[in-house]
Amino acid sequence: FARPGIEPTMAAGGCAGMCVDLTLFPLDTIKTRLQSQQGFHKAGGFRGIYAGVPSAAVGSFPNAAAFFVTYECTKSLLGDSGAFAAPRAAPVSHMLAASLGEIALALSVSMQDF
Repeated sequence: FARPGIEPTMAAGGCAGMCVDLTLFPLDTIKTRLQSQQGFHKAGGFRGIYAGVPSAAVGSFPNAAAFFVTYECTKSLLGDSGAFAAPRAAPVSHMLAASLGEIALALSVSMQDF
């Protein structure tokens, strides 16, 4: 089983991030309108629930790609023949890889604010 390179991992991560935003963005808009002081219908109801989705999806692609690339690279460095190669240490390598992936995600999100 060969590990994929950086490009396929980046593409898969970016596409996954876009799918999440395309699915959850309208649901989050509906939830926000349901919680509105004005009431659901005065806050817009179901009109425009997809407004802003393209920019959110485009913005999420690099963030999710950064997470996936960091996660996969860290997991391969730690798990294959690294410090956590033993089967009992696999959860630790996954936790560390996910933590570093979240740090990369936070850095990429904060870099977009500049």
